[in-house]
Amino acid sequence: MTSFPAVLGLVAMLVATVAVGVFARRFARTTSDFLVAARAVRPTANAAAISGEYLSAASFLGIAGLVMKFGYDVLWYPVGYAAGYLVLLIFIAGPLRRFGAYTIPDFAEGRFDSPRFRRLAVALVIVVGLFYALPQMKAAGITVASAAGVPYAAGVAVTALVVVTIVVAGGMRGVTLVQAMQFAVKLFAITVPVFVLLVHFGTPGGLFAALAGHEAPAPPQPVVVHAAPGDEWQVTQAISVHLDHPTPVRLLPGARPPAVYVGAPQAPAPAGDGTATTLATATSLPAGRVRWEQGTDVRLPAGQPVPFGAQTPPSTTSSWLQPFGPLAGGSGQPLLFTYSLIVAILCGTMGLPHILVRFYTNPDARAARRTAWLVLVLVGLFYLWPPLYGVIGRLRAPQLYTGDLTDSVVLLLPRQVEPRMLGDALAAITAAGAFAAFAATLSGLLISLAGALGHDIYGRWLRPDASGPARSRAFRVSALGAGVAAALLGLLVENFDINVLVGWAFAIAASSFFPLLVLGIWWRGLTTAGAALGTAVGGGAATLAIVTTMLAAASPQLSEVLIRHPALAVVLAQPAIVTIPLAFAVMVGTSLARPDLPGGVAGKMLQLHIPDRLGLRRDYIPE
Repeated sequence: MTSFPAVLGLVAMLVATVAVGVFARRFARTTSDFLVAARAVRPTANAAAISGEYLSAASFLGIAGLVMKFGYDVLWYPVGYAAGYLVLLIFIAGPLRRFGAYTIPDFAEGRFDSPRFRRLAVALVIVVGLFYALPQMKAAGITVASAAGVPYAAGVAVTALVVVTIVVAGGMRGVTLVQAMQFAVKLFAITVPVFVLLVHFGTPGGLFAALAGHEAPAPPQPVVVHAAPGDEWQVTQAISVHLDHPTPVRLLPGARPPAVYVGAPQAPAPAGDGTATTLATATSLPAGRVRWEQGTDVRLPAGQPVPFGAQTPPSTTSSWLQPFGPLAGGSGQPLLFTYSLIVAILCGTMGLPHILVRFYTNPDARAARRTAWLVLVLVGLFYLWPPLYGVIGRLRAPQLYTGDLTDSVVLLLPRQVEPRMLGDALAAITAAGAFAAFAATLSGLLISLAGALGHDIYGRWLRPDASGPARSRAFRVSALGAGVAAALLGLLVENFDINVLVGWAFAIAASSFFPLLVLGIWWRGLTTAGAALGTAVGGGAATLAIVTTMLAAASPQLSEVLIRHPALAVVLAQPAIVTIPLAFAVMVGTSLARPDLPGGVAGKMLQLHIPDRLGLRRDYIPE
């Protein structure tokens, strides 16, 4: 259903975003302008831009929805996102800025004198960038679709068009202005409505007291679940059910495996049109796959497990308020799941290429450190508020559990505020904030992808003698190509969970670039062979584990294996807890076994750690 206030908020944010991006075009002339904003961004503006880029749709919408659905366990997400910046500040920001590289591949080649290693780094930048672009496209599609009542594909296309326009027009300079503005919008859009909601529904203490003092009743006997049009259920054995009304269904061939961990995306079921039939109000569901052609409430017999694919009733309040509740407990290995999640989020921050490139836009390493501190403050301030939406939604919007709409709690709760005019205004504000969230992150990702394609592939390998204007044109073309690719891939992930996609991007980044940066900056004994092999093994192992998890959604045999081994399922679904130590071990072991250090390592380590005022910084790209 179309919400006109929400549409108004989206349109206003779209117009403001395009206007600021086009305005910034006048400042983007050189390669340095497009890639690192001529290294002239002040810490305050850069911190706002980094915060705007980092606080994606998963932060603006996803955390509140996950808190509403799963409770206590989800708080590790905002803690990890914020704490990752603290580690980045301590170990990475200053030295990386002093080294004078534009991208992670620049650092890899400059530190280890290996063009081949650079190619590996470029490939991993593209993999991480595309993985992280997918949840932004998914969020864009569902936000625009829910506000404007348009198809999912239209939301993806509109967002891609707007973001590509900004990046192509203004490069890093334009994106910096846009992202700083978008952070202000996001912070305003997350704080003002929640304060109004607290005035309307009660203080945080009163909300938690209401939750603690009111245990949700047990699911009614028999259990009633909703089947939406297009839903597919896997029925393990024939059961008698009662429907609201005669309902057309399609009985499909084959079987789709159950989820192997909480939030696992489900691949399309085996091909086949099946048999169309209409079920009476009192009928029997046969064993196998059932696709609902029309929505209805289904009453299941007492004691019957809810078929896979059905939306189960929300968890009890006692479980929701306790550690190792519905999220971690649903994995079968709650402690392993929790630590895997923490490690991936904490270390993945330092391996995200579109975040690291931001520290090259500061004038010096001192400004980079100050930027990181300011980002920590801004990000921490933002993350105070999304969990409150989840708590309020748990008490005041239980209807969102039906149809699994908890990810929309930030967008839908403000509409409950009276008077209606105030609720409509808050709905417009939150819609604008959601647009700012996915647009800011996506623009940063396109900058990173365009840098890898235009600067590394074109400027370093295909046309190393290219002029500055030619490199700028290559950047624009690469940004356009990356935007089209991200949009096309975004159309394929409509049925995937946003937070699962985000977790996968963090896991790959943490397993590849985090060990490279930590050891490359702080250990002079790291050799070229050790760095390259460790990066390849860590990134490759994480990617392979994630692909295996995706295949398990389409392979009954593999799914059965993972169901019997929940620890293996958790490690494959969130592999960072294994692949990060593996990458470190390979780097250290190979370097000790073959201590062939790259040339000039002493000078490079000095460049990484000596004060800026001595002027030893070098640049890798001519103006």
